[in-house]
Amino acid sequence: MSEPSPILDELRAMAVFATVVRSGSFAAGARALGLTRAVVSHHIRALEGKLGVPLAQRSTRSFSLTPAGEAFRVHCERLLDEANDGIRGMELLRAEPRGEVRITCSHHFGSKRILPALLAFRRRYPAIRLHVSMNDANVDLVQQGIELAVRAGPLADSSLVARRLVREPTMLCASPAYLRRYRAPLNAAELEQHRWVVYPPSQRGLTLRLDGRETQVAVRGDVVTDSAASRLAFVLAGEGIARLPAYDAAALLASGELVRVLPEAETAALDIYLVHSQRIGPSARLLRDFLLDAAREETHGA
Repeated sequence: MSEPSPILDELRAMAVFATVVRSGSFAAGARALGLTRAVVSHHIRALEGKLGVPLAQRSTRSFSLTPAGEAFRVHCERLLDEANDGIRGMELLRAEPRGEVRITCSHHFGSKRILPALLAFRRRYPAIRLHVSMNDANVDLVQQGIELAVRAGPLADSSLVARRLVREPTMLCASPAYLRRYRAPLNAAELEQHRWVVYPPSQRGLTLRLDGRETQVAVRGDVVTDSAASRLAFVLAGEGIARLPAYDAAALLASGELVRVLPEAETAALDIYLVHSQRIGPSARLLRDFLLDAAREETHGA
């Protein structure tokens, strides 16, 4: 019979070390684990022997981490947290999942793509309460106590985890009424002279790929909005040109309510991400995975 792997002893020692650090002392850590102080000390000494560096400075009354211990603590606490989260997750599977999740998304994209998935989630997990905030602003997740956020574009905060939900093609569009008043542009230079519905308010230009080359086009207009829903309404009303995602434009192009402008021009796809902090609760993980699965099914079924 093969010998047990030493990694099991090392994982146990890492969990002991993380518990001692969080408890603040060997004695408190031993009480939390239901072990004797001598056993706790043995595990940490064995860990130090394996690593070849001291992790803590201790005496009968004090306990502090060495620089190596401080660096190693992060890995040990993550290991302990993942184990605890896994156990809680399995407990959720054994019984009807319950709890609550706070999620935020933009009003426009949320109504079109996220709300139907949330309704399906509620049908499957009726004991999980949902707090849904539809807001185009990028809120501070930690400060607002929000576990999941749906956001467009690249992620600025590297401390958060981002999982891409969808990648939407985009295209330049205008209404037939607008193009009757202002002749459709034939090239990038003419496009720059047109009126735009500016979204978001910070938009100053747009990158196009034409004839295999990237071209920068200045964006100016009398209508500036921070709402994607308003952008679409203004474009439909003939107020100007805008870059629209396929989920907004496809049906309206098919019906003739919108017309593609410079259809040979390629514009960057719009990436929509599901964002959360490094650690989230079991109910939030359940919703996260449900939304990711729903997005994959919609993409493959399209």
